[in-house]
Amino acid sequence: MEFSLGLIEVQALGHAIFVLDAMTKAADVEFVATERRLGGRLVTLVVKGEVSAVTASIEAGKEIAKSLGCLKAAEVIARPHKEILKFLHLDEKKAVSPKSETAATHVDEVKPKAKAPSKAKTSSKAAKSASDKKPAKQAKKNS
Repeated sequence: MEFSLGLIEVQALGHAIFVLDAMTKAADVEFVATERRLGGRLVTLVVKGEVSAVTASIEAGKEIAKSLGCLKAAEVIARPHKEILKFLHLDEKKAVSPKSETAATHVDEVKPKAKAPSKAKTSSKAAKSASDKKPAKQAKKNS
């Protein structure tokens, strides 16, 4: 593997956005994964790139996070083992494009959810009894 991974954990989703912005502007890295815990109160960002670019990116992220008072942890992993890629749901063969998920553990394509069946349908017994009552009411009106 000819790339490195950089991980930085910050407090609060809003801070994570500022940190990620600084990280991606500081060096040529690719945002590949995020994980939100405690409803977005702890956010881990993962970037990928060359060792020097990832190191510069993590340093820029740490600087912003420290100024905001939200830094929890930061690390650079040079030439990560292939098992780490499985943990992060990264496949070397396909390109990963950052897209958000609600409980995000991975930023790959978000698949649309299937629509739930409509609950407005009435049971066949209820429909039958309703149709039986209509003619009886009409018969009373006619007499």
